[in-house]
Amino acid sequence: MPCHFQNYLHSRQMLCIRDDLSTVRFVDFWQDVCQQAVSMKLLSHKTWALWESDSYEFLVLLFSGLLADKEILIAPNRIKDLELELAEQEIYFLERHNSIGTQQQILQPQKLLLDDDFLNQAQVYFYTSGSTGQPKKIPRTLRQLLNEVQGLEQSFTLPETVIAIATVSHQHIYGLLFKLLWPLASGRRFYLTQLAFPEDVVEAQRKLRFLQIENYIISSPALLKRWTAEVQLEDCMQIYSSGGKLDSGIRPVFNRPIVEVLGSSETGGIAHRHQDDAFWMPFANVDIQMTEQQELAVKTNHAFREDWIFTGDQVQVVEENQPKSPFRLLGRLDRIIKLEEKRLSLDTIEQKILSLQEVEQCHVLVLEHEHRQILACVVVLQQAAQQQFEETSKANFVAALKIQLKDKLESIAIPRQWRFLHQLPQNSQSKLNKNALQALFQTMLFPVVLEQQQHAEEVQFKLEFPAELACFKGHFPNYPIYPGVGQIGFIQHFAKQIWADLDWCNGYEQLKFQDLIRPYTVLQLKLQRKLHKVHFEMSTSDKILASGRLLFSITSDLRAEE
Repeated sequence: MPCHFQNYLHSRQMLCIRDDLSTVRFVDFWQDVCQQAVSMKLLSHKTWALWESDSYEFLVLLFSGLLADKEILIAPNRIKDLELELAEQEIYFLERHNSIGTQQQILQPQKLLLDDDFLNQAQVYFYTSGSTGQPKKIPRTLRQLLNEVQGLEQSFTLPETVIAIATVSHQHIYGLLFKLLWPLASGRRFYLTQLAFPEDVVEAQRKLRFLQIENYIISSPALLKRWTAEVQLEDCMQIYSSGGKLDSGIRPVFNRPIVEVLGSSETGGIAHRHQDDAFWMPFANVDIQMTEQQELAVKTNHAFREDWIFTGDQVQVVEENQPKSPFRLLGRLDRIIKLEEKRLSLDTIEQKILSLQEVEQCHVLVLEHEHRQILACVVVLQQAAQQQFEETSKANFVAALKIQLKDKLESIAIPRQWRFLHQLPQNSQSKLNKNALQALFQTMLFPVVLEQQQHAEEVQFKLEFPAELACFKGHFPNYPIYPGVGQIGFIQHFAKQIWADLDWCNGYEQLKFQDLIRPYTVLQLKLQRKLHKVHFEMSTSDKILASGRLLFSITSDLRAEE
């Protein structure tokens, strides 16, 4: 049967499986969508933002909004700054509505017509950081998204009974396609909860064994690199990875094959590969070509426009002028810069720094400094080097690295400013957080968010406290610690960024500061919200450092008082 949303409108097969193994059928989902669409047709605004942590609710709101002839903007988060930015454009967040109207007004699933007219006019926008770190909106029609799903179906072989399990968010196009739209169009099913840790994935697989259903995993390099050989996948047919390069040496840890997926919000999926350093194979519905400058150009029926899209990636192709030729990525063309009239490749500089024995990961960037450009570098050190770094002065450690680099790079290509972290920071989509990297070289008021996971009213952060943080300065000169008042400050900041209706903190309960936070500390911060109270707990692997509750005024309460 061709892969199409229309095919399963009245199917009684299961679509969504919850943690307790209760299910939602296709026909029930489409009935829910139709009912919500009636209410949404009455909304006056044309464009609505969508952010919903529950995958089923997200899918209902997406399709009901599109059926109500609304444009949907898939938001990367729901922090207060974004809410205010969108509100200035009269764009608000879409939410489930109570049913309005009689039963006769509600279209029945079997009468839905998801034809080309509807698919072509149903407009979805994705936020992407692009190569510059500046967000931009990329338009895609539902027709283009379905084309991409059909391309996945042609490129990969999976049985109809398989279930999708995701560690990535459906708010990103990769998670949306692989976890939700592919099952919806092919008669497959998805596991509701987004899972945060390898152990969670295996626990979910063991639950699903009761249903005798095989699964496939949708994940990212950030999670896969934390996997250990002791955590063995069960009943798993395939692992998909996207959002960045999969480091060499990860595949042997797994007892199942890993398919890397290359793509972007602008182009959609481009190609896939099954081995480290193998050539990339274009998807079934993707054509590629290489320009004279060796830039990869892509043409596909699922991209946001029909003509050739230039990706900014430098490539080597196996067969020139062959639209399905395998290719190898050589780096980003937009990472070739001119510094004091000298042409430099940031990718090449990174490769030379990575060749140092002390360095595990790095990212080189360009900074504006006193009206001129300079190079800066963020480094993740090998474990032994990290210990050495913390036991010596930063200046001496950097000087030693620069001495080694003199044999590998010309002087102008050696970064002048350096920062050291235990992990390169990632955004909520598990991609490199370029804004956070830039912020490392400005006045630092808050700890660095290395990772962030949100599930309903609970959020978990992985935070690092670099020695450059403002709160460490003068407190105390010979033994710096992060003060309690500073901890309350950044907890308030993160809480208000996540829950936009929190206004200001007017009290505390059960505050406990049980241990010190020193430079280079990495810890977990967990925030749990209940009405106007936010409970926090900061901990490392072996102890709790601080905990308590913050009491907030809520914006809606203040408006009611007015």
